[in-house]
Order: sequence, then structure tokens, then C-alpha cells
Amino acid sequence: MKQAIVLFLVFYVFALLQMSFFVHLFPNGLVPNLIILSVVLLSIFERRGSYASFVAALFGGFLLDVFSGGVIGLWALGLGFASLLIKLILEDYVRFPILKKF
Repeated sequence: MKQAIVLFLVFYVFALLQMSFFVHLFPNGLVPNLIILSVVLLSIFERRGSYASFVAALFGGFLLDVFSGGVIGLWALGLGFASLLIKLILEDYVRFPILKKF
């Protein structure tokens, strides 16, 4: 439960930074997407058989949808699909010997 609350707060701060602060800081609208980076890292370093990164991707995508003012669900579906695709590739095709220790 604590982990979910921390993840919620971190994604909320990332979405606020990305949609409000970084827009004025970086030129030409080239803003780093912290939520995509977080979802990719969660998907890569998550234990096998766990799909918490998928839930995090859906939630992070929903936050991006809400703060961007675009179509609701587009970011959520995209990030959820990306998370599942990363998990599929890592579980079936890639073996990291160093990650088996964790």
C-alpha cells in the first residue's frame, strides 16, 4: 500500500513538472517525459510474473491525459501497451544474468 501511494505521488509530481514547469524551461517544446522513462525503468527492473508496472503505466498515462488536455485514454493505452510489450520481450527473448539475483 505504501508503495502505491509513493508511486502515485511521484507520478503526480512528474506529470505536473512535465506539463507546467518544463514547458517554460526547455525551448521549442522538447520536454523530457519523466513518466515514460519511469514506466520503462519499472518494466525492465520488475520481477518476473509481476505486472505492477502495467498498472503504473495506466495510471501515469491517465495523469498525462488529464494534464495535457488531449484525448482521455490515449497516453494510458500507449503506456500500458509499451509496458506489456517490454515485459513480453524481456520474459521471452532476453536474459539478463545479473538481474536474476534480484
